[in-house]
Amino acid sequence: MRRFRRFLPLVSAFFCFVLFAALVPSLYARPRSLASPEMEVALPRFVQVMMAAGDRFLAANLAGFRALVVSTEKMTAENYRILGIVQSDVAWLNPAHEDNYYIAAAILPWSGEVAAAQYILQRASEARPFDWQPAFYYAFDALHFQKNPVKGAEWLRIAADHSPDEMEKIQLQQLAAQWVSRGEDKEMAIRMLRTMARETQHEAFARFLERRAVRLENIAALEAAATLFREREGRAPTRVDELVGQGLLSSLPADPFNMLYTFDTKGAVIAVRPDADALRKTP
Repeated sequence: MRRFRRFLPLVSAFFCFVLFAALVPSLYARPRSLASPEMEVALPRFVQVMMAAGDRFLAANLAGFRALVVSTEKMTAENYRILGIVQSDVAWLNPAHEDNYYIAAAILPWSGEVAAAQYILQRASEARPFDWQPAFYYAFDALHFQKNPVKGAEWLRIAADHSPDEMEKIQLQQLAAQWVSRGEDKEMAIRMLRTMARETQHEAFARFLERRAVRLENIAALEAAATLFREREGRAPTRVDELVGQGLLSSLPADPFNMLYTFDTKGAVIAVRPDADALRKTP
């Protein structure tokens, strides 16, 4: 009997595990509600403040708890819309609320509530000048969801201004320079790059930004010449040296990063490494 008692906990644990394994499939097969009831209604802001005895920060915390504990596993588009309202209310009541902007950045834009996420992140960035992350998330949403690299670059500059670390500042500014170069409005991108070059205190980085601006100027000139070529010849040029051959350019511009300009498969001007360009022309 004493020996059996020694193994009783182990036997009990094994029995519980077998019972759990047998019940799990039936539990998962049972129907579940679409969403937690916390996200079925959004209260007016003044009601939330009244329920918090007039304390707007307490009201923000209570609404933040709703957003924090809700299950998003089976939420509908309407539930996500309510979540966006709830979290926007938190941003209005207490824009510096850290948990709120984290949750908003992680959930809302990926669920179609980009506008709500951007409102929350903008409020957080303004209320937390010591924190670069809200502006960084705003920049990412502008690039990824709103397809606006120039706006994303502007917010990366704000993120850089909010960073206390000098190396981090430069990294964010470098990323901004890359994003702004992807914008369709090259004139605006050139102006922004040169503004960044004037503002930075690092001479090497300023030279890098100026070279970026020169590259965009070169690409803009090549694209303008390619447009004239199509109008004159009735076809798109296949090589950049055709632009010189037709007298549209006196010579091909030199890339400030020692790259070569060519056309991609869609006819856009791109810069490639010399060896890559040589491989491209190999039959």
